[in-house]
Amino acid sequence: MQRFHTGVIAIALLAGTSLAIAQPEKTQQNSADEALTRSAPEAKDAPQAPAPAKQNDASQPGLQQNTGPAFTDGRLTAPGSPEDTQDTPSKVSAKNDQLDNTPIQAFPLFLTDEQKRAIYQKLSEGTSPVPDANYKLTEEVPATLALQELPADLAASMPSVHDYKYLRGTDRILVINPRQSIVVGEITQ
Repeated sequence: MQRFHTGVIAIALLAGTSLAIAQPEKTQQNSADEALTRSAPEAKDAPQAPAPAKQNDASQPGLQQNTGPAFTDGRLTAPGSPEDTQDTPSKVSAKNDQLDNTPIQAFPLFLTDEQKRAIYQKLSEGTSPVPDANYKLTEEVPATLALQELPADLAASMPSVHDYKYLRGTDRILVINPRQSIVVGEITQ
């Protein structure tokens, strides 16, 4: 029974504390309203003096006048904003529509033109071309094709193609991801 009384007392104290905490704090406006009501009850509802007029922002130095909406058709059109950015909706930007519809594995390899030339020259010297290498980006090549390892010096100097293999066609080099046997790059002369 003793425990029951202690529990009831603890709950009552917690409930009282929570109610005290939940009481709204008086703001300055509430205090002013109460003081006004106590001094002159009829003055509370009387019209007050208008707020001081605000100076026009356009006349202040450093502030520009708003010339129109910041967005038009989902595209940022505020003065001085960059045009045709990556966040422009694809229904408005042809470039972003093309990027949105490009599979991730079809994005170009991060190679400079010099690196592409070096790869093409080095790999076109070695093995004989595969005559039926007419595969496109993101296409899977048959597992029966013998993919070639990149030369060690080439792979060490270009980390972006380090893990890939290649297939030499008659007029191009296909860079292939060996884990999925998918064409991830194409290097032409």
